[in-house]
Amino acid sequence: MNRFILSLLMCFYSFITIAQQKVPVKPRILISSDIGGTDPDDNQSFAHLFMYSELFNIEGLVSSPSFGEGNKKEILRMISLYEKDLPKLKKHQKGLLSPDYLRSVTKQGRHGAAPYIGYTTATEGSEWIVKCAKKESKEPLWVLVWGGLEDVAQALHDAPEIQNKIRIVWIGGPNKKWSANSYAYIVENFPNLWFIENNSSYYGFFSNNNEPDSVKTTDYYDKYIASAGNLGKDFKNYYNGNVKMGDTPTLLYMMDGNPNDPTRESWGGSFEKFSHSPRVIYNDITTVKRYCSILHYYRISFKRTNY
Repeated sequence: MNRFILSLLMCFYSFITIAQQKVPVKPRILISSDIGGTDPDDNQSFAHLFMYSELFNIEGLVSSPSFGEGNKKEILRMISLYEKDLPKLKKHQKGLLSPDYLRSVTKQGRHGAAPYIGYTTATEGSEWIVKCAKKESKEPLWVLVWGGLEDVAQALHDAPEIQNKIRIVWIGGPNKKWSANSYAYIVENFPNLWFIENNSSYYGFFSNNNEPDSVKTTDYYDKYIASAGNLGKDFKNYYNGNVKMGDTPTLLYMMDGNPNDPTRESWGGSFEKFSHSPRVIYNDITTVKRYCSILHYYRISFKRTNY
């Protein structure tokens, strides 16, 4: 079976005119995902991750909350599907990570949002983040957050010294309101944390246009996936096979060029430094207009510049 989540997905980023650039060093990554919650796009992004697992040193797969609750069992189920496909995948690509290894680094994070202070008690997931961050390595641990920040906030609270050892790439958007307490805790207490907040690039995956060479989210499954392998068949269970993959931009950022330079053009976005993080507190009931303004302008270290 060919790897069905191919670079054709990049067609959604119509601005890209350059080829993928080689990453200088295979990055150490840890995924914090709300897979199994209310938004099944994480399942689609996990399929993409496993198809390209040889590109990363995956040190952790943590089930974390967002609007719904992340579920470690769902990560393990996706690994089992990958395991069934692996014999055929190995014929096309060397270096894919073993299912047993992936299971060994899969951990359960928090169930449900953190209280107002932004953290509570340690979880298996937050402790694993700390353990991975403290490993002796010349390379940082990239924490790619696909859901809430609760386990990241807990890890930082319990071991604040790791803030200089980790770099965070977070898919914000709606996760921002569902993880508001942990987000606020990190902003207030770790202002110098290396943090990319990406609130927009995922729209490129499911915003169809009328360009002649545009790939449609509604027919991508039938044209390119077509139930290939166990992961391909499973893909049909989410949005009826329509592509969303809202968390995949974090992977694309790590797959193209030097992730230490967020200002570069890359498949996962281009970012510029933001020197402050404005926070406005209202004592009355907010309006939809006011909420949206908070959602789109409340940043930490880097903000999205184009997509």
